[in-house]
Amino acid sequence: MQILESSLIILAIAAASSVLSNWFTSKKVDLKASNETMKVYNEFLREYREALKSGDRERLQKLERKQKQIQEMVMRVQMDRMKVSLYLLVPFLVLFYLLNYIFGTSVVALSPFYFSIFYFEAAKPVGIAYGMNFVTWYILASFFTNLISGKIFGTIP
Repeated sequence: MQILESSLIILAIAAASSVLSNWFTSKKVDLKASNETMKVYNEFLREYREALKSGDRERLQKLERKQKQIQEMVMRVQMDRMKVSLYLLVPFLVLFYLLNYIFGTSVVALSPFYFSIFYFEAAKPVGIAYGMNFVTWYILASFFTNLISGKIFGTIP
């Protein structure tokens, strides 16, 4: 299979996986409540940092009493999202290993520059570019397609 065909097939599969994952999340998680909880949490962190910087002990004690309640709210939101992840984990792992078996270590996409970070690399010279293996290209494609579909479905604030 040609490099262009391989990279487009993997990109399409990564995009479809991202859309499915974010659609499922949007249906199973109360996104409005989730986003509101995270806003409250971020505001709490901001206030807490300010109180630490200013050394306001009274304000710190007040915030520390409020901390457990906020942590419980955040934990509920994270559990809802984790449930969705657990439902999708096995099918996505099966898909990943099937594709890894098909494409193996062959070059499936090209990068204009060399990089090698742990198992992710574009290190095989192919003309003026560097070749990426399946794992590297799939993870990059999944990351970027998930950012886009997450914004579309509102699962990423």
